[in-house]
Amino acid sequence: MSKYISVNEADLCVISRAIKNWADTIMPDRSPADAIKKLSMEEVPELWRALKENGEVDAGEIADVLILALDICELSNVNPMVAIHAKMMENCARTWKLEYGVLQHED
Repeated sequence: MSKYISVNEADLCVISRAIKNWADTIMPDRSPADAIKKLSMEEVPELWRALKENGEVDAGEIADVLILALDICELSNVNPMVAIHAKMMENCARTWKLEYGVLQHED
């Protein structure tokens, strides 16, 4: 697993906490569902649109996606490093195929 992820967990926790503190000043009563809605209905489509228009991933748009994902982790008491590690272990054990232009796991 370590060949895939080499991130300082303390740094990620500091970043996640700073994101939550900033977001608390803008929308203190938000829920994970609010953040997920914004992520799925606004930020991911903006990332896709920027890719389609410019032919490359826009760093600002991917940052917005990551900011919201980390805020969702904070709001949900999910350690992003633990979640990523567990999911990568699961993904590495899966078999994958390309279906309708989208990579899908077979199991």
